[in-house]
Amino acid sequence: MMELPDWTAFTSSETDHRGLDPLGLAAIGSSIVQKWLLPGITNTTRHIRYYSFFCWVFWEFWRNGKREARLSEQRKWRARLENVLRAATLWKAPHILGLVGRRKAVQIEHLSPRGRIRIDSPDVVSAFIPAFYSSSFRALGCGKWTTERGAQLTAFGGELAKAFDLGLRRSTASQSALSSILTSERTASVGAVRTIADAIRIRQVEPTEPEHSLLLELLLRLGTGENQQSWQARSRSFALLMEIVEQAPGKVHSSADVHRVFATGRLPTKKIFSIPRALGLDFEIWKRYQERQYVKLSIYSLWHEVVQLLDYHASKTASVQQLLSHFRGAFAKSSVALKWLGPDYVRLNVGKVQELLDRRLHEESIEFGTAAIGLSELLMDIERASPERIGAAIVLLMLVSCYWTESQKLIEESHLHRMGGRNRLSLKIVAADVRQMETVALPDYLQWVVENYVLKQSAKIAIEKLPDYRYFIVRDDNGYRLVKKQEPMSYLSYDPSRIGSAFALMSELRLVHLSRGYRLTQTGRKILQRLRVRHDGRRATAQSS
Repeated sequence: MMELPDWTAFTSSETDHRGLDPLGLAAIGSSIVQKWLLPGITNTTRHIRYYSFFCWVFWEFWRNGKREARLSEQRKWRARLENVLRAATLWKAPHILGLVGRRKAVQIEHLSPRGRIRIDSPDVVSAFIPAFYSSSFRALGCGKWTTERGAQLTAFGGELAKAFDLGLRRSTASQSALSSILTSERTASVGAVRTIADAIRIRQVEPTEPEHSLLLELLLRLGTGENQQSWQARSRSFALLMEIVEQAPGKVHSSADVHRVFATGRLPTKKIFSIPRALGLDFEIWKRYQERQYVKLSIYSLWHEVVQLLDYHASKTASVQQLLSHFRGAFAKSSVALKWLGPDYVRLNVGKVQELLDRRLHEESIEFGTAAIGLSELLMDIERASPERIGAAIVLLMLVSCYWTESQKLIEESHLHRMGGRNRLSLKIVAADVRQMETVALPDYLQWVVENYVLKQSAKIAIEKLPDYRYFIVRDDNGYRLVKKQEPMSYLSYDPSRIGSAFALMSELRLVHLSRGYRLTQTGRKILQRLRVRHDGRRATAQSS
């Protein structure tokens, strides 16, 4: 049996730590997206002009004769221009979302044009850090940050910088304003910032602007990056998202609608999604990602029940018996389990449940994807009562296990469901556990899952993080104690799919309209056609070789 920690005294580090994934289950889904679907895109990379802006910042730094400058000078230069960017953006778009550092940004709306603002404040968070854009900046091919010379642009990054600069200097007034800002002074005039505001700020990029074609190439690689697998994978996923919107114009309203397409193969109109042959494998990988979420949500829903029960007690503590009694009692009242498994479900063993679910999927023509995503959406509803949540979690966990047992030799990219193994509770492991427990009564299987996939898994993940303290619940003499509570939606949600960011980036390139249902623009349709030609051609070349 796993060793549990023998310290129980409360310390501030118990609640101050920054752990995010108590059961260690999020890494698999995130890795699938990062490696095979949308490499270089994250949930925070929602504004396309940050890439051209940072290329320009570093290009301008070196162009200003600072080739021997220290790294600290380059950071100060970047911070100054980021402060200008924020002030300009908030003046033109005060309600913009995703502007990094907006809380400490200078507001110039009510200032006199002759006034001056400080732009050398070093204590504002930069967008050029891994949590925001710096890692993506490198992954997309703009450049990289070195410990010797700081930012080094690629040839592509240099071209993007020049295009941004061209837009900035279109008028004599903007050239004069820019000259007054590109100095080492601690302040800049409000009038100068306002003069270049539209040219420098975070906003949509029109197809007629110099940087537009380069930013398109950065994301979609229509003409470059032939041998970069990650770039082509990203390009295909963007094409897939655009195909979904084009086949159901105005019917996709959020990332959730796209997830349903990946789960069911059907559009929001209920029509079958026509998958382009060149994108078929990418669609299958998105399906594997979706299936991983069923495992994660099932287990994290049981974790949520543990946390809620511990938080209910004044001592934040409950005995093992109290915890397990709660689960067994709530499960016996589950209308979800009753609907799926019949009135005698608490008397069934695991093997009988698997037979029942298999029969329902075949004889009653219940689509696995439709059933699974319906249960998932129930589990993400934090208002659901314990009996429904616990029942849905067990039904979904066994349903996806049943699907894997039957389909593992038929589905493409099935190796993705082996990733993580026992340590991260892969679908292969979960299904193997189900097979080994075929003769176990269903309530006993629930208890086993809580003990092993939740309580012991939490302790194991926390021990892996030592010496950093990452415990959310700890075992002590009285049972289990809650030491850090999270916002439920931080774990009762899909692993970051980056789909929202992908659509935000496309919107800022005028490829899609996002209001009142997603629709491709005229420019978007032209780009989609180019993507079709690009990837159909690559597929034909690959087949012939």
